[in-house]
Amino acid sequence: MKASQILGFIFSIILVLAGLCQVYPKDGVTVFDKKFLFPDLEEALSHKSADRVSAAEELKRVEESMALFVQDSLAQVAKADSLALVDTIRTYAKFFREHPSRFHLPNGEPNGLFSFFQAIEKCKSKKEVVHILHYGDSQIEGDRISGYIRQSFQEKFGGYGPGLLPAIQPIPSTAISQMCSDSLPRFLISGTLRQKAEHNRYGALGQVAELDGMCTITVMARQMKNTFSRTKKFSNIKLFVGNNKGAFLATLVANGKDKEKNYIGESQKGLNVLSWNLDSMVSKVSIRLSGKAEIYGISVDGKYGVAVDNIPMRGSSGTFFSSIDRNTVQPMLKALNAKLILMEYGGNSVPYLNSDKTISGYKTTMAQQLKYMKRIYPDAQYMLIGPADMSMVVDGKLQSYPRLEMVIDSLKSAALDGGAMFWDMYQVMGGKNSMQKWVGNSPAWAAPDYIHFTRKGADRISEIFVETMVNYYDYYRFLQRHEDKRQYIENLMKTVELKAVEETKEE
Repeated sequence: MKASQILGFIFSIILVLAGLCQVYPKDGVTVFDKKFLFPDLEEALSHKSADRVSAAEELKRVEESMALFVQDSLAQVAKADSLALVDTIRTYAKFFREHPSRFHLPNGEPNGLFSFFQAIEKCKSKKEVVHILHYGDSQIEGDRISGYIRQSFQEKFGGYGPGLLPAIQPIPSTAISQMCSDSLPRFLISGTLRQKAEHNRYGALGQVAELDGMCTITVMARQMKNTFSRTKKFSNIKLFVGNNKGAFLATLVANGKDKEKNYIGESQKGLNVLSWNLDSMVSKVSIRLSGKAEIYGISVDGKYGVAVDNIPMRGSSGTFFSSIDRNTVQPMLKALNAKLILMEYGGNSVPYLNSDKTISGYKTTMAQQLKYMKRIYPDAQYMLIGPADMSMVVDGKLQSYPRLEMVIDSLKSAALDGGAMFWDMYQVMGGKNSMQKWVGNSPAWAAPDYIHFTRKGADRISEIFVETMVNYYDYYRFLQRHEDKRQYIENLMKTVELKAVEETKEE
């Protein structure tokens, strides 16, 4: 092909795209409940479109500032003098106070995660599993975000398997394939009226399947390229069953052989936990069930370590927790040994919160959810994760939702007032209009609906979350190494401003 023909071809493509910019509906088109937007001609030709590819550079700068923090603090700790100690405290204080990826903790105290750190450090010696429950909306479907967090924690503190699973799993996941031999009625706390049960016994997953007869549930680890390695094998299985009417029998099948049978001989109200501990790791198990009972979930774990449970609820705003019967969710959380509960919500509410009154109402409702959970299960730490940036067409141009920042601020306030932590995913992304850059990144970190992350984008935001958690764990370990100066360090962290630290150094 001649150069003139190539040039003509490129020019024709530009004309077609320009035409699409002109005729494409400004408010986008909806396909399968997802809205897809297209930039107008001015936006497509402006220098701003080139800025979108800078999402990787922006996030890289965030990571570099975190890495410098860790390297600096560890280097300073290596120096055994008081000036180095104070300088390290200053570095931690600056991160906890200013860094965009920091966790916002009640009263600004950075020790809010210490009980969680203590629990996961003892997993191996106590031969127990600690669960992290990750609730969210469609942003975490398919094990997105949860999977990366799980792999990172399990590599450091031990653990295998995907964690807690529902009896029926209709949403495809990169972690696990599930099958049920019969069609069990399935009810959702966060579903439509037709999807809700006549009772509120939904358990920790916010859903329940009702067995009346026989069925076999099979759980098999996927072997896909993007399936995290620690998810692919497991050895400890628990079945959460309740309110059985008459005898109930559960038989585990692994490696083609029946294992120990678990039998409930008579009708019982409340929760029963049936357990199987295998001698070796497997990647597939089946549980044959017989009887009439409510099935709240199955946990698939290693012998000890950390489990991270992916609990997506499409379309949910996170306002359902206080509607779940405490007599099923409380003992289930205790049996899971849950020590950290993440609640990632807000994105589904943003489009409908169009006034100060509605935003205030959502804040009040979310505060009630946190208070309810902390009251019925105080043994875990709670963290509310705010929504990512979201784009809509405003005056013919893609922009962040006008009241998004107000919604995020209200959620942060609800979390802190309720004694929970808050993580601002919007700020980590880059703040206002950052979603456009994530969509335009190469490879794309967000979908063309300008709301959801792609798999690569979900992994990137997960990396920042994990690296932030590492910094708080680093501070926890720092205090342990300087136990003799702990009171001094904690007092200084509570009151210090950068200027005050400099004055202390000079003295």
